[in-house]
Amino acid sequence: MAKLELKNVSYSYSPGTPFEKKALQNVSLTVEAGSITGIIGHTGSGKSTLVRLMNGLISPSSGTVLLDGVDINADKKSLASVMCRVGLVMQYPEYQLFDETVEKDISYGPKNMKLSDDEIALRVREAAAFTGIPEDMLSRSPFDLSGGQKRRVAIAGILAMRPEVIVLDEPAAGLDPMGRKEILGGLVNYRDRTGCAIVIVSHNMEDMANYCDKIIVLKESREAFEGTPKEVFARRAELEENGLDVPDTVKLADELRARGVPVSGDVCTPDALASELAVLLGYKK
Repeated sequence: MAKLELKNVSYSYSPGTPFEKKALQNVSLTVEAGSITGIIGHTGSGKSTLVRLMNGLISPSSGTVLLDGVDINADKKSLASVMCRVGLVMQYPEYQLFDETVEKDISYGPKNMKLSDDEIALRVREAAAFTGIPEDMLSRSPFDLSGGQKRRVAIAGILAMRPEVIVLDEPAAGLDPMGRKEILGGLVNYRDRTGCAIVIVSHNMEDMANYCDKIIVLKESREAFEGTPKEVFARRAELEENGLDVPDTVKLADELRARGVPVSGDVCTPDALASELAVLLGYKK
């Protein structure tokens, strides 16, 4: 059974008015336990609406959102529990920090879960460690931190609730390459340690190729297609027709093939391309 599943989900803003906008139309998808699922699409394709539906922040106009096979919107009283089980990290989450210290900000979610002080303290330090926040930073004001450090604090606040699914809208937006690697690599490590499912929305195709097990492509509020990173990025022409880019590795591999170098048509990560070139050049058998 899928950990999180959307069945024939549609959502409209301002329904029944002249300003009605269909953000999603009849979208069905699954997120498996322990997987990392990427969602890509042109601006306005419905990505941000989709992630809000996943944890009950908004309810679908039609269709169902299932968590472990149970409709999360069937009982409004259970939505608070759903939001703890499906943690949502919004785009630029550092703008949502508000408390006096890093420690208090990270502990906000666990406190709302009515956990004991000892359990809250344990979770705060555990989440801080996963996101690379040193213990001496916990007493500092979050507003004195750099942009990347604030991003870590915001993500740690979600991890401290130990969600079963983590949904992130552009988690590495605006960060330099090292910052991106640290944030996304930390999430992969967290997945490996806990078995949680992760959903990532991003415009960065290198991140999608490097970190995702499956990618879902949205087009004009509908699902266009899905597959592994290799399968999705092998459809370069179709992606570009939809206003989407492909990883630089795919472009380089295409250029090499055009020049007669026999690299595979589904190479999409630097490591995979380097491995193939090493074989072709005789450095690796």
